[in-house]
Amino acid sequence: MTSYIDFKSEFNQVIEYTYKNGLEWELVGILTKDTSVYTLSYDSKILSGIFEILCEPLIFKIAEKKHMIFEKAKQNQYPEFTIYFSEKPYEKIAVDVKSTYRQFNEKGELKPFYFTLGSYRSYLRDPLGKKGILYTFKDYYQHWVIGFLYTRNEENQFTEIRKIIEASQLKPPFTNIEYFVQEKYKIVGKTPGSGNTTNIGSIRSNNIDVFRRGLGDFSSQKKFEEYWKNY
Repeated sequence: MTSYIDFKSEFNQVIEYTYKNGLEWELVGILTKDTSVYTLSYDSKILSGIFEILCEPLIFKIAEKKHMIFEKAKQNQYPEFTIYFSEKPYEKIAVDVKSTYRQFNEKGELKPFYFTLGSYRSYLRDPLGKKGILYTFKDYYQHWVIGFLYTRNEENQFTEIRKIIEASQLKPPFTNIEYFVQEKYKIVGKTPGSGNTTNIGSIRSNNIDVFRRGLGDFSSQKKFEEYWKNY
């Protein structure tokens, strides 16, 4: 059995099959047993977790269709999802979900956006170790990123408790969702992400097609690894 699958094609297919009218992700809150709804704020940490939750059943469907093993990482572990054939345990596929929101300048023009793509000080520098990673880095032969770009709903600044009967009147914390699926090395840049300086930064652009086409700074996984191992 071959271990190769076209993950990008498989993910796009499952999106089209599951959401025939486009991404119907108008989440408005978290439901409790007593039918209270805790509304979602536009906090990026919360929304990044929401996108992971939304992607999980889609990735599971791919694994199920291909008769692959599906595993989730623990918190702060790379990658978020791992899929592989049981016959090929050393040819695992890593899938990470990343998200960011649009920011605009004073003229209303979209600023260049980017993603942070994991640490360059842990597993990348110790491919035989398991620091911060579900399996050893050498066990993975493909690394994929599902990236989401959205506009924050400024009205969703705080969390409120509402009744489920009001759900249809509530607004989701994000709108205008766009996404890409790309191999990680094809969107990696040569500078760290802001904030945590040990994070690998992606390329920066105000056009998501640059990410969809994989117009990064490295021509291969090997060159990407060599650069960031020695950064």
